Amino acid sequence: MSDPLGLSIGTTNLVAARVGNQPVIRRAVLARADGTVLSGFVDRVGDAVPLVAADGSTHPAEQLLADALTELVQASGAQPSTDIAIAVPAHWGPAALRALRNAMRANPVLAPNGTPARLVSDAVAALTALNVNPGLTPHGVAVLLDFGGGGTSITLADAGAGFEPIDETMRYPDFSGDQIDQALMRLVLDQIARTGEADPAGTAAVGSLTRVRDECQRAKERLSTEAVTEVVAELPGHRATVQVSRSQLESLLADPLTGMLAALDDTLQRNRIDWRNVSAVVTVGGGASIPLIGQRLAQHSGAPVITTPQPALDAAVGAALYTAYGAAAAAETGLAPAADAATGLAPAAEAPTGLAPAPLTDFDAPQSPTVGALAWSQDDDGAEEPVPYTGPQSYDTGMTAMRPPVQYVPATGPIDEPSTWQRLPVLVFGVAAAVALIAVGGVAIALTSATDSTDTTDPPNTSAAPGPPASPPPTSELPPSPPVETVTVTSDPPPPPETTQAPPPPTTTVVTTTTTPPTTTTTTTTTTATSCPNRSSRSPTQTVPSR
Repeated sequence: MSDPLGLSIGTTNLVAARVGNQPVIRRAVLARADGTVLSGFVDRVGDAVPLVAADGSTHPAEQLLADALTELVQASGAQPSTDIAIAVPAHWGPAALRALRNAMRANPVLAPNGTPARLVSDAVAALTALNVNPGLTPHGVAVLLDFGGGGTSITLADAGAGFEPIDETMRYPDFSGDQIDQALMRLVLDQIARTGEADPAGTAAVGSLTRVRDECQRAKERLSTEAVTEVVAELPGHRATVQVSRSQLESLLADPLTGMLAALDDTLQRNRIDWRNVSAVVTVGGGASIPLIGQRLAQHSGAPVITTPQPALDAAVGAALYTAYGAAAAAETGLAPAADAATGLAPAAEAPTGLAPAPLTDFDAPQSPTVGALAWSQDDDGAEEPVPYTGPQSYDTGMTAMRPPVQYVPATGPIDEPSTWQRLPVLVFGVAAAVALIAVGGVAIALTSATDSTDTTDPPNTSAAPGPPASPPPTSELPPSPPVETVTVTSDPPPPPETTQAPPPPTTTVVTTTTTPPTTTTTTTTTTATSCPNRSSRSPTQTVPSR
């Protein structure tokens, strides 16, 4: 039986770790038999567009990664076995995971029995390794920062729930190892250009810049432990040695590191987590070895910053521990195997790695409910499993609505209704309003009728009034009669008003006229008085001959 093996995939490096053996680190490049060197395929896994080599051949990125992992397993001396776990980038999506798993199915090293090697998040694997050694506080929120070659990954984990991820891993690409190498290379080339001995920007020097960049990367790693180092730049026709210091490197890191800290604050704020609730800041990846990063994090967070002596190996070591002790992960302790019954002692730490074994969760096999926090399955089918109902849950969002809460309580007793005498004023007001409406309508009808009657009687009066005004005595003989006769005359022609005016429905209620006779008589008299002065000289003349 072969030893368990853990692999980790990084943008810059691929690492293989075996419990009890020295780790193996390889660059994330693949040299083919024809001499073609391919790189940059890690970030392209799951991309439908294949990589194009210098000779014009195309290669799927996931297939190149599977071939590179196969060479890494062979370089570590491990035999083909099912005891292999691969720590993949935590920010990978389902498409990348599915593509890598399909590429490994036909590989006898990564899938000896047709079953691909198990996949585990490198964030969870790293937390598992550091929880074993040096140990993490089992409460609060653990912030994991993975400083890799292609960017920085930010993961929040609940330490009190077995380091279960709180949210998806956030990728910050503006602070990466590749960008640091580029900045350091520009610094070296600027110093060479000031001497005037070589032109780094020339076309002949373009092919040599790759070697200069590799030298700058190694110088960056040395500056993690040394204050000053030298970079040897081999340019066409010129060889230069440039001295760089840690302070120069830190000045190049200041602004990008500030941006990363701002992104970290945004991630915590989005999840409503205060720095006071953070129990530890865990740094892994190659960039975690830079002293400035740990110093700035400690000043910014106020929480303890935990870093291992070799942070670039943490993910691979965690994957190896998962492979070795995955079966023991079903124990209630969750993060460490139970003590031996006979001795009462837990398994000792391995000599080369200095890490005590810790069980991890199998992401591709059925999991125990007690260890789901230490691993996540990459199988898409698992997302459709029903979750048992545990009752209603309340979430404190920390925000209040603008409107005050309103509670509507149904009435339980009898409803008080107003008595009859309380409703009497309403009835009185209603009747009064109806009477007023009818009165106004009656006045309007009377006015209209008076106007129409005077208009109809005007033609015969004007035609039959040629006589002279020579009879004043009859005016004294008839004191009250003319007003009464005028009223009777107005009622003679009924046909014209009915045809010319709109039939008002209220006029049918003639009963109300008996309640308001003074109003109608007074108005009619007034109307007659105002219309008669113009004809006062003629009206007595007409009435005398008619009688």
